[in-house]
Amino acid sequence: MSRNRTDEARGAIREKSRDEDTAAESVKGKVEPLRKRKGRRAPIILGALILLVLLGVGLSFGTIWILDSINYVSTDDAAIDGDHVNVSAKTLGRIKSVLVEEGSEVEAGQILVLLDDVDLRAQEAQSTSSLNYARENLVLARVNLEKTRDDFNRTDTLFKGGAATREQYDHAARALETANAQYSIAQAQVDTANAQLGVIEAQLLNTRITAPISGTIVKKPLMPGELVQPGQTIFSINDLEHLWVTANFEETKISRIKVGAPVKITVDAYSSYPFHGRVLQIGAAILPPPFSIGEFTKTTQRVPVKIELGNRPADIVLLPGMSAEVKIEAPSSRGLSILRRG
Repeated sequence: MSRNRTDEARGAIREKSRDEDTAAESVKGKVEPLRKRKGRRAPIILGALILLVLLGVGLSFGTIWILDSINYVSTDDAAIDGDHVNVSAKTLGRIKSVLVEEGSEVEAGQILVLLDDVDLRAQEAQSTSSLNYARENLVLARVNLEKTRDDFNRTDTLFKGGAATREQYDHAARALETANAQYSIAQAQVDTANAQLGVIEAQLLNTRITAPISGTIVKKPLMPGELVQPGQTIFSINDLEHLWVTANFEETKISRIKVGAPVKITVDAYSSYPFHGRVLQIGAAILPPPFSIGEFTKTTQRVPVKIELGNRPADIVLLPGMSAEVKIEAPSSRGLSILRRG
């Protein structure tokens, strides 16, 4: 009997365990679809949020772009510009000494290079001697002219009074003509010698090569001892104090640009610093095309616009050629009317 009861108890336990497993499977069957549905909804919600963010960003940028196109004319074809001068020799010569280095600050009129002037100094001494000799000859010619003129005057008086012959009169007249000619020749010699000396002195001045503008030496290609030809560049000087921006705008935008209009400037080297300026000048000619082709093709031409740099801190160094972007304040009348209606 006890064994039968034990078997019955075990059977009851097995039945209970089967019922519990069946209930667990039933609950699991209901929970799994819910989990799958939630798992499918999560990517959809995330994608919708990302799409909304992208739409918001696009709408913001689109609004900014529309406002910029209405209120500003912009271009990235712009660069820092300034006076740039190539210093060259006016005469053939050998470099005697170079008085400045690259990066040196120079003033207008400052001597930069001295050319060898030994030969010219010798020619100057020779021309000075020739000039002095010509001046002495001129003095003698003047004395002779005065004496001959006095002799002629006396002979003329005697001839008119019948105390001198015609031959004596003619001789005195020819002597006076000769003295006048000699004096003219002596004067011409003085003028020629003086001119020759002036040429040599000018050549001596050309051996002292000076700075035509104030600025900074940016290039020094030649050294002492080298021979320079007339017109050959010895130095390049940039005026870094008086800089401006040259911006090239499409011809279709020029009608909106006015002289004096405010300008926002961004220099690539200092992209975080906002520069400001104003339009100084609109170019009187278009820029030459970058290339030419055989057949005509209509392209939008570009016009240079000169822009003043208003604010320039001392610790910011700007150099000609630095890339920049500009936005010129030029409200569109059509855009303003649209905004007013809105």
